Amino acid sequence: MNQQMGELDLQLRRLLQSCGVEHLAFYDRDRAKMVVAENSQPSERMPAEPSSRSLERAGRQLFYILEELAPDFAELRTGALIRTVVRVPMGALLYQSVAMGFHLCTTTPQDQVTELISRMTEGIDDLRPTVPYSLLPHRSYLSHLSRYTTAGTRTAPQSRTARQVTEVADSIEGSSYTVDSTAGTPAEVSDLLRAALGVDGLHYVAYYAAGMPSCTADIFRHRALSTHFGASTTPQQRRDKYSLLGRLLPGVTRRMDTSLQALLEGRIHQIVLNVEQGAVYFQHLKDGHYLLGVSLDHSRLAEADRHIEQLAADLARG
Repeated sequence: MNQQMGELDLQLRRLLQSCGVEHLAFYDRDRAKMVVAENSQPSERMPAEPSSRSLERAGRQLFYILEELAPDFAELRTGALIRTVVRVPMGALLYQSVAMGFHLCTTTPQDQVTELISRMTEGIDDLRPTVPYSLLPHRSYLSHLSRYTTAGTRTAPQSRTARQVTEVADSIEGSSYTVDSTAGTPAEVSDLLRAALGVDGLHYVAYYAAGMPSCTADIFRHRALSTHFGASTTPQQRRDKYSLLGRLLPGVTRRMDTSLQALLEGRIHQIVLNVEQGAVYFQHLKDGHYLLGVSLDHSRLAEADRHIEQLAADLARG
């Protein structure tokens, strides 16, 4: 075991250097098994630096919050949560899955997030063989999640009465848009949401006011997305579950703000939850207003990133 931990420490330090970050925490579920810092020496004890202790606590609290969201993602059948990016104006926290039950957590300046994700993804391939799997009890991750995949949503979906729902077939792109808005929603909002969609980027987006969806738009009916749907997961089921998730995320964000305030200065303005099949975006706009965006294709997330940021900027100008 000591040899395993020694090799893990070595690989973590190599990853720390290749990623160019100051601190890196390695977790076995909610326990920080090892935290390495840029100038620290190998030690079996937790480091004493305040920034390292803050990172350790933040990663532990984030684990608890994401565990509560796991049933919702299980119901969406988009695969396990593999990466979470929490952004504040001046920086970001990256929480990355390494293997079943094991995670990494670190912080980075805002303008280095994309580069950090790329370097960490490459480095994790070298790290995985050194992960001491014997630390975990033997259990099936799929059986753990199966308790949730057959259960119904915990809250009934919002009533669709008194709403304006339109489906528009686009003969040029061969796609079908579904736009759902409340009676008082400005036409400019629904136009912006629809324009932000594309097969190669965002597939669903919702604009929330006072905690409820004011307008949603999606291209779930596009033939290129048909493989993401079936008898057990229909477009309408996805809409209902994303609507519920959108109502849960403001509370999640407030809890994250509290957990991260000793580590990152400023309030959270974006959370990106990467799953095996795409990503979910929470984008804060102003008090009581925010966006929920969804991409079902993990290979197209760079485009989805740009579209959600552009949509947020366009709505802010409106």
